[in-house]
Amino acid sequence: MVQNNRFGHLVQNVTMNKADYLIIKKGDNPPVSGDKESCTPCGKGARNIFGFAHLVGFKTAMASTITNMKVTNPIKGLVSKRRKRYTKDGFNLDLTYIRNNLIAMGFPADRLEGVYRNHIDDVVKFLEAKHKDHYKIYNLCSERSYDVSKFQQRVANYPFDDHNPPNIEAIKPFCDDVDKWLSEDSYNVAAVHCKAGKGRTGVMVCCYMIHARQFLTANEALNFYGQMRTTDRKGVTIPSQRRYVNYYATLVQEGLNYSAVDVIIREIRLEPVPTLFNGTQGSLQFVISQGTDKVFVSVPYEVKKGCSSICIPLEQYRYVKGDIKIEFFSKQKMRKEKMFHFWFNTFFVRDEVDSKCGSRVSCEGENGNTNHHQNHQLEMLPERSLSCEGPTTNSHQHHNTRASSLLDLETESKLVALRIDKWDLDDAHKDKANKLYPADFRVVVVMSKIGQGNRDSSLWKRDVPKVVKSTPSESSEASTESSTDEDGWESG
Repeated sequence: MVQNNRFGHLVQNVTMNKADYLIIKKGDNPPVSGDKESCTPCGKGARNIFGFAHLVGFKTAMASTITNMKVTNPIKGLVSKRRKRYTKDGFNLDLTYIRNNLIAMGFPADRLEGVYRNHIDDVVKFLEAKHKDHYKIYNLCSERSYDVSKFQQRVANYPFDDHNPPNIEAIKPFCDDVDKWLSEDSYNVAAVHCKAGKGRTGVMVCCYMIHARQFLTANEALNFYGQMRTTDRKGVTIPSQRRYVNYYATLVQEGLNYSAVDVIIREIRLEPVPTLFNGTQGSLQFVISQGTDKVFVSVPYEVKKGCSSICIPLEQYRYVKGDIKIEFFSKQKMRKEKMFHFWFNTFFVRDEVDSKCGSRVSCEGENGNTNHHQNHQLEMLPERSLSCEGPTTNSHQHHNTRASSLLDLETESKLVALRIDKWDLDDAHKDKANKLYPADFRVVVVMSKIGQGNRDSSLWKRDVPKVVKSTPSESSEASTESSTDEDGWESG
């Protein structure tokens, strides 16, 4: 029996051999190990067990014996942060009933991870006690799985990466699956989880509630989910994930059948210049991915002092379709950093631009040199279109000459634009104090919708240059580990 007054909840009723020990480590403090007679935590590290401490040294056999440890386990509460927990009937689970037949929960883990997450054995006990023979699990994690036999093989997988939205085409099959299961028996329940059971879980739960006509709008579903799942009403907080809930609501509300739309991304504009470039000269670069495939890497674009906005035409045309991710990186003083990114789907880009509009504006550098940028003065119209006034120009210092055949194809396409404000950009939306981006910062992506007859033309293809190597900041896995705020690794 190992007991410690300051840390008794963790080690109570756990028998340890001398080879099994617990180390608590905070910062650079030396760890203290325990044997079968004592287990002493190191300093203040025990006060914030997960924020600053690391649990190591547990053998697999020992970790497997630690399941729920009843309601007194403080680690689970610290890890779940502001997510509501189920603490009735001797259970202590990161689990919430969103509806009577719809559950959102954290990942059912085992071994040491089960100490601070839902232990899979406790989840099984709960579901068997409350919903025996009437539950089905929906696993949204792309990064991990578990022994599905523990849940009587009733596990469906609809995986997508942490901190990202799902493939738009995966949402309806998920909703149909849940709807079919719940319709088979009035006692059936669906338990949906990702890692933390908040972000990805919230996206799919909200989409289902819209699918089932429980809510008419995305905002209603998102607000309800936030209220039911968390204590601070912050359920789905990542902008791109919320955007995809809106996308699915549009499909349901308007009775649309989704079909991927081909577009050509012609230029990207940042308005106004990010605050991080104020008073300094640097460069930025962007990467375009179609789903998980990187399809375009821009050359570094120099941002000179005094620029009021940035307009970057793509060096070469290349069509994309479906789920698109655009990531921005900055480089200042030999240091490259991720700025922000966002996902969108080409099917939902509707705002039209007058292809004949555009005016030349200048950006003076510190030496008085003027760099000309093509700048469409876009304004939203009541008809959900974009228009402007002014002469047309295709001049830009980074703008490569187009072949005449491309110009001919342009006349058969429709120019559209996607406008995303700062608060709808992933990562940029966290800049509450406007230190990196002004409050009115936005990104405008100008695209051409092309006809089906042109979609396979080799003129649109472009090999990705070896300009940017894959870095941890570009992967969802790495961003999961590096994030520490409301959209951090516990967002799901």
